[in-house]
Amino acid sequence: MQKINIVIAALLLTLVGCAQSPQQINLNPQIKTDKHISNQPSVHLKIVDKRPSQSLGTRGGTYRDSNHITLASDLQSMLKPATSSALNDMGIVVDQPSPMPTDLQIWVETLQYDVNDAQTLPIEVTLQVQIAAVANKGDKEQIARYASSKVHKFFTAPSTEKNEEIINALVSTTLSRLLNDPKLISLIQN
Repeated sequence: MQKINIVIAALLLTLVGCAQSPQQINLNPQIKTDKHISNQPSVHLKIVDKRPSQSLGTRGGTYRDSNHITLASDLQSMLKPATSSALNDMGIVVDQPSPMPTDLQIWVETLQYDVNDAQTLPIEVTLQVQIAAVANKGDKEQIARYASSKVHKFFTAPSTEKNEEIINALVSTTLSRLLNDPKLISLIQN
């Protein structure tokens, strides 16, 4: 009888692993900057969602059509506070009246989560992020794109917390590269 209970428990655990729930991810990037601008230039900041889909991807498995990973809120409300804080740390004034501010739009073009679960183990998750910076100041314009990708391997499907951690890490890296770009800093500063 005990063997039957063990077999039933193992089967239930296997079935639970196949049925993965959708996840909602909170973005809270930790942006690292290494520049400080002394003349306190002004920036008007806007975050624009240019992604082709609201879904980052699916968690894979048998129910991949229904276990989407999405953001818990809109990109503007999740990314603007961290980006504004990083700009302030650099000595840049954000969204304050100024005679000649730089208009800085940050376009999130790709935020993708792909699972290759066709093989046995490990489960392979590929993350891709592409963000563009569109900066205008007077008659000068600069457009630059920053792309990052990372492959993670897991022996069980990642939890919401783990997915938040790995997605935030890649978004943080990409935004840090954007805000440390010498060409962008030069346009804002001059």
